[in-house]
Amino acid sequence: MPAGRFGYSGRLLARIWKFLVAYAGVYVTASGGFFLLDAGRVNLFNSFYWAIVTLSTIGYGDVVPTTAPAKLFTIGVAATEVFLTAYLVTLVIGVVTEEAQHRALGTLGTGMTRHIVVLGYSPVGRAAVRELLEQEQRVAVVVEHAEDVANVRSLAGDDRLYVTYGPPADPDLLKRTNVGAAHSVVVCTADDAVNMIAALNVRAAAPEVRIVVSVGRPELRETLRSAGVTYVASPPDLGGRLCAAAAFEPEVAVALEELSEGSERSDIQEYVLSATTPLSTQTFGEAEGIVRRATGCILVGYARSVEGGAYATFVDPPTDAALRPGDAVLLVGTIENVRRFRHWFQVDQGR
Repeated sequence: MPAGRFGYSGRLLARIWKFLVAYAGVYVTASGGFFLLDAGRVNLFNSFYWAIVTLSTIGYGDVVPTTAPAKLFTIGVAATEVFLTAYLVTLVIGVVTEEAQHRALGTLGTGMTRHIVVLGYSPVGRAAVRELLEQEQRVAVVVEHAEDVANVRSLAGDDRLYVTYGPPADPDLLKRTNVGAAHSVVVCTADDAVNMIAALNVRAAAPEVRIVVSVGRPELRETLRSAGVTYVASPPDLGGRLCAAAAFEPEVAVALEELSEGSERSDIQEYVLSATTPLSTQTFGEAEGIVRRATGCILVGYARSVEGGAYATFVDPPTDAALRPGDAVLLVGTIENVRRFRHWFQVDQGR
């Protein structure tokens, strides 16, 4: 539920409608009372005029009470006006303060679309959010504790980052992140059971969204995939393989780590081919030469949709493998070369 201007106006009106009714009642009473108590000197129109001038504290003085009852009545109207003004100021300050608190804690929801939702702010979640922001993605983050909201919000502006708090698997909280309009959801709390429940709730709320789940136990991969999860990552498993590689081929481990984190020196990225992109029907060998000459990047493979909507990835495929629209090419390059590729390719990275 996006927190737009209409929502704020509605909440303000819901708080002050009783005041508006009371103010209208006082205005009508003041007009009628003045007309009756100063009878014979003022007409009904001037009575309404006197009431609005008095209640608004303008007090021109061109219409004034002349009888003792009318003057006493005016004192009562003025005292009531002071009370009403103070009450109105209190109401408005309360609504504005609550609005600021709700916005600070993200409880009003976001109107982001085609964004990436990150459920959980474990070490995996922190790394994922930083990487997504580095890649200029719009991100909605759910942290489990309210005190973490301010720290996460400091990472980027409101146009790129929305943060709220609560149980990551809560269906109502998923609505707050506008998960139905999201591009992808990353589920990465520190609890595998919570991750599984959250993934199921996300799939129920957004049947078409891409779901990525981080788990501590690799044996849960197949269970989650059968539940409709697009990709399952096991950070301990991946970390163990990197440590093993570092034990006898440390430079390989360093290179993989740099590529996976999108360092300042190099990156590995994915781009989807279409009928209008520079690469669409060439063989992999031809495409490799074109990309190398045009941008300096290196093609390392491609991914293709297979049965069931999943993608099969081919690393270092045969040079005569034919590419086609819908494939996603994988490339490696320095940050400068990757920028050059993006300008040449005219399509943002990602699928």
